[in-house]
This record gives sequence, C-alpha cells and structure tokens, in this order.
Amino acid sequence: MTRPHLVVFDLYAGGHHGQYVRQLLEYWIAHRMPGRLTVAASQEFLDLHSDVIDLASRTSATGIACQSICAAAPTGGLARRALVHGRLLKRTIGSLAPTHVLCMYMDHVQLSLALGLRLRRAVSISGIYFRPTFHYARDADAILKDTVTRVRKRLLLQAALANPHVTHLFSLDPYVIPYVKTRQARLITLPDGVTPIGAAPDSVVALRTRWEAGSRRRVALFFGSLSARKGIFQMLEALTMLPESHQRQLVVVVLGRSAPHDHARLATQVAACRQRSRVHVIYEDRYVSEAELPSLFASADLVLMPYQRHVGSSGVLVRAAQAGIPVLASDYGLVGQYVREHELGLATNATRPCSLAQGLSVWLGNGPFPFDPVRAAAFGAARTAERFSQTILEILLPAAVSKEER
Repeated sequence: MTRPHLVVFDLYAGGHHGQYVRQLLEYWIAHRMPGRLTVAASQEFLDLHSDVIDLASRTSATGIACQSICAAAPTGGLARRALVHGRLLKRTIGSLAPTHVLCMYMDHVQLSLALGLRLRRAVSISGIYFRPTFHYARDADAILKDTVTRVRKRLLLQAALANPHVTHLFSLDPYVIPYVKTRQARLITLPDGVTPIGAAPDSVVALRTRWEAGSRRRVALFFGSLSARKGIFQMLEALTMLPESHQRQLVVVVLGRSAPHDHARLATQVAACRQRSRVHVIYEDRYVSEAELPSLFASADLVLMPYQRHVGSSGVLVRAAQAGIPVLASDYGLVGQYVREHELGLATNATRPCSLAQGLSVWLGNGPFPFDPVRAAAFGAARTAERFSQTILEILLPAAVSKEER
C-alpha cells in the first residue's frame, strides 16, 4: 500500500493562513502522522512565514516539505482569481502527485470544481469553506439582489461538491451545514483553532506603560487587517462621537497591516481622529508576529471588531475569549451569532459609527455589557489549534489511504 501524500494548497499569505498551516505541521510532527505532507504555497507565503519553513527543514524525517507554486497570490476580479486557483491546483496535483489535497481556501477553488475540473489521477480534494453567506439574510433590509446572490452562492457550492474528486468540506461556520445539499461530500464543522498561551505579567506592564495606559485609562484593541471591510473607518469616526469625559478614559491601539489602497486614507483618518478627539490613538501599520499576540491581547481591556457585513469565523474573537477580554463587535453573520449566543461582549450595527460610539459609552460608563467570562473561557477552550488540526488530519489521512486503495 502506497503511503498517503497530503498536499496543503494555499495561495494567500496574510491573516490566518500562516497560523493554520503551522498548526497542521505541529500536529503532524507531534503525533507522527503517517505518509508525507507537502505545503504548496505562494512564494509570498513562504517568504513571510519563515517559521513554517523552519519546521519543515528541522523535521525532514517526518516527511514534511514546502513547495513554491507561484510568485504571488492571484489578483483581479473574483471570477478571474477563482479560475487561476483552479489552474494552479491542477498544475500542483500534476507535479506533486498527492493522494489528497487540502485547499486552505475552498471559496476560490469551487468555481473551477463546479465547472468540471477533472484530473488524470485518483486524487481526493477537500477544502476549508471560510465565507458562507447564503444562510444569513438581511431580514428587513433584504433586497432582490441579495436574494439572487445567496441563491447563486448556494448553487455554486452544491455544483462544486458534486465534482467526483471532492470528498470533504470543512466549514468554520457550523450554522451553514443544514443549508448545504450534497450526495457524496462529507460536511464537517471545523473549530477555528488558536493556541491558548498565557502572557508574562511583565510584558503586559511594559506594553501598557508604552501605550501610556495608566490607572485612569482603559485600552481598546483593534487588531488584524486594517481594511475598510473590517470597519476601521467607522470605528475611528465613532471615537470622535464619544463624550469628552469618555474620550479621556480611552486608549485605542490600532495594530496590523493596511491594504495598499487603504493606507493613505487610514493615515489621514487617524490624524483627523487625534485632532478631533481626546482619545489616545496608537497606530502601527505593520505585520504582527504570533509571538506578540498573547501579550497584546492580555494588555487590552476590550477588543474592537466592527466588521462590515463580515461572514465566516474570526480568530480575533477566539483570542479575545481565551484572554478573557470582552468584544465590541458587528451583529451580523457568524461573529454576531457567536457574540450573542456565548455572551462574548456587545454585538451592534457596526455599519453605523453612532452605534459603535453608543456601545463604547456603555462600556466606558460601566453600563450593562453582556460579557460572561465563564462562557467566554468555555468558548475559547473549545477552539484550540489541537482540535483544529485533529479534526482535519484524523479525517483526511484515512480518506487519503482509502482513496489510494480504491
């Protein structure tokens, strides 16, 4: 029997991508999984995530390797990027000859699969579905365009799952499973895994000192992608709407990487916010390493998540829960559902700066803020890196072996 060869296919570099791939490698090494694992990623990914390269190079006996498959992630419109994904996936399978491929971003592979992508070898394809939208209606704001979009996305996914190579779909949103119809692919809820690591007390003191967050100020953290879709501009506008007494209580740390097309606008709006309010705004546009995150979250009193019509999961939400920190978040989609259901903080209409300002005022004024630290801890404990990797690898390796045997 041929040993299974799992290829982890990823064309993107930022955000959760490096975190998820590293977690899979660490689980593979710790549990001595059988067969081979090849990380097929963009050169940008390999350049940015040297920790993944180091893991592979230090543990050659475990059968881990890395392979660059293109110079950069596909650009252009959604359909064009999706078709490029399909072509690169087919080329990667042809050159690496895996028994199974895990597409780390199934959303951009499904179009090629739905259009009938066929491969000459007996290979199984699975993927992580990040952004299901068709089961979240806009309720009273629903319009015909939204309805057509939801129907189109549902049919596209169902067509992709009908491709004979597809065996498993991992969804970070458990609420979408009942809405997906498939005869052959297995649907699996995937916990958005984050490794819970405590922060050293002296590092927390050092950070809060650097941020000038004394006993009279509270820290609200905006971390991650500093883009329009994450609501950074609505959040900055909301700060100027706070009463001056609340502004003087607040330090807002804005930390992450901005999209190139948002960079100038963001710098301008941060400067305007500093001029128009008494909020102490700290702005650092840079990549944040995994090692910095425990201290970063432990040093905050509130995590800001004003995502704009965001769909899918959020590692930031999991990190906040594990750190015992409440969130001020969007009330839409999976994030809103989780925040309400598990009492992780306050969910509000994040498209309106006045709603965000009101939520901040409730928190700063010690009003009724729906945060339950016990339930938050349970939420975080159920979503660890170990459970994320175990869910994938314990399912796919037997699948890869059985496919080869057939």
